[in-house]
Amino acid sequence: MTDQPSHTPKTLSLSEANALLPIVKPLIEQLQQLQRVIAQTNQQIDELTVKVSAGNGYPVQSLKARLQELTTHQLQLAEAFESALAQLEDAGAMLKDLQRGLIDFYALRDGKLVLLCWTLDEERIRYWHTLEDGFAGRQPLES
Repeated sequence: MTDQPSHTPKTLSLSEANALLPIVKPLIEQLQQLQRVIAQTNQQIDELTVKVSAGNGYPVQSLKARLQELTTHQLQLAEAFESALAQLEDAGAMLKDLQRGLIDFYALRDGKLVLLCWTLDEERIRYWHTLEDGFAGRQPLES
């Protein structure tokens, strides 16, 4: 998997990228929470859809009203997710794996474009990898 950008990306120094972590970390946590709530709401919508289509004495009008409420809520959640993701990208971070909280930042290393690699459970950025190698090719930064 290559992360070769289609344009010249904004590159950050290690200190600049580390300085963004107090902004990036809460955005990742917000995205993870939104993902959980979206999944729960999807499940509720699916359950209501089954009830509406099954009939079986369920109060169809109230089920349809609840379905409309959940659908509206789901759209609001999706908008909040898109907003948080845009804020993350505006900061110069690229979300690679939401579950893991994996973020990459473009940087230059020996004149070559590389990615600084950080996960939510790390205090600071301690790894980098080439655009081609990805997470599996993470290498430690010198301290």
